[in-house]
Amino acid sequence: MSFFKKLSLTEFICYAVIGILTFLAAVLSEWNDDAIAYSFFIPRYGEDTSCTPIESLGDIWNSQINHWFNSNGRFVIHFIVQIFCGLAGKYWFALINSIVWIGLFKCIVRFHNNNISWKFTILVSSLILILFFPLPFTPPFQINYVWTALAISLWLKLFFSDHNISPAILIVLAIFSFVTGQMHEGFSIPVCGALVYYIIYRKGHFSVKEWILAVSFGIGSILTIFAPGNFWRINQESSSEGSVLNLIEQLPSAIWFPLIFIILVYASGCKFKTTIKFLKYPPAAFLIVMATLSLVFNILIGRIGRGIIPYNLSFILLSVLYLQKHKLSLMVTIAAPIIAITIISLQISRINTQNKKTNEIIYEYMDVGTSDGTIYIDNDLFLFNRIETTQRRNTYTNKLRQTFPDAPFLKIYPASMKTLEFMKDTNMVVNVGEQSWVCIQSASHPRDFIVEKTVLPSFFGGKRMNPRILDFSSGSEIFIDSTADYKSILYVNDRPYVNAEIIIR
Repeated sequence: MSFFKKLSLTEFICYAVIGILTFLAAVLSEWNDDAIAYSFFIPRYGEDTSCTPIESLGDIWNSQINHWFNSNGRFVIHFIVQIFCGLAGKYWFALINSIVWIGLFKCIVRFHNNNISWKFTILVSSLILILFFPLPFTPPFQINYVWTALAISLWLKLFFSDHNISPAILIVLAIFSFVTGQMHEGFSIPVCGALVYYIIYRKGHFSVKEWILAVSFGIGSILTIFAPGNFWRINQESSSEGSVLNLIEQLPSAIWFPLIFIILVYASGCKFKTTIKFLKYPPAAFLIVMATLSLVFNILIGRIGRGIIPYNLSFILLSVLYLQKHKLSLMVTIAAPIIAITIISLQISRINTQNKKTNEIIYEYMDVGTSDGTIYIDNDLFLFNRIETTQRRNTYTNKLRQTFPDAPFLKIYPASMKTLEFMKDTNMVVNVGEQSWVCIQSASHPRDFIVEKTVLPSFFGGKRMNPRILDFSSGSEIFIDSTADYKSILYVNDRPYVNAEIIIR
């Protein structure tokens, strides 16, 4: 009760808004993709074809042991994910997830001290929503990132706290640190790197509490970082297509939260020397190293997306540390919630579109039924979340095979192709949207399908890029279907500065 007595009206409103908003987002999100997959028992081999339902905690335990060997090392995280996906269900998840969101807000807004202003409270709640609300509101995404972010933030708060802790509590903290380190390698790697830096900086002069937190976290991290499943997954992903251009195109996403921090520093009227002094403050230096290592790690693996959430979280915590000692501009306080509301609106629209796609797939495939597994959905829905269209259809198939073991594998095509005779031994390109094509390759006389690209706009001189032959193999990320007569793929050009054409040769 004493906690609620200390709450300001602004803080109470932020708690309520975050809790209600995230609860509704989770309740209204139809489960698809990994949320379906994690409702099945994970065998040691053939995970993608498993349709055995989770029925007990024992199933989850054995399932995650297998997962640790064949996919990744996030035993704790995915144990919790499978509890909700396989046993507890959506409403329990929505309720507990909203509580975790509130806990994350409380931990970050009071990361350093309890003397917080209404402007500071609004800013922090906005930053949290800007970073985390774009995530899908299903257990695999929320638990992997929001729940881990709460654990990491709480761990950092405890690590840099000056409070005396009893021996009994130290045992609890050791367990908590081990579990936190084991949760997600994307968080654990930069935190462990920052810990190494901090040990060197302090010349090993740690308190008992700091050593217990650091060592326990490190042991947990080793178990997740060096899990056999991680190396298996790296080998699988290294064989998939990637390019330096793809990586460069993702780099701008690493600008926004550092830019926010710079704007906050500038808007506070702080001088350069004062800022440099702040950045040398041990917790601030720790967070800078953590952010740097997170970015470097993601660049090395060639994929920047959700992976830089620890990087962005570091800059939020840096902003919190900085602003608790400096004034906050009113303009920033106004701008931050406007940006947050915009992002929330966009995400609600995405949730609505994904729900339409999920429901249409379930209706056409499971309710209406199909003899060969082929269904046709709205063109725009077909092109939305293309990973689900081409790579993650197996989750729906496995769900249907729980009831009908011989159910055909799901194949999704756009509604515009329903009246088109394409299921034959032929070579064909079908335009299904702006810069989007379904390609049909003949089985008896296959031709090469070549993408030719021209850089836009015209002042670049219409420079042609190197042509690319499309991959029709079943392991391709753009593969749709293969029969005795043909193979089909989906190719979409996402680059607005490039015009693409597909030529059959």
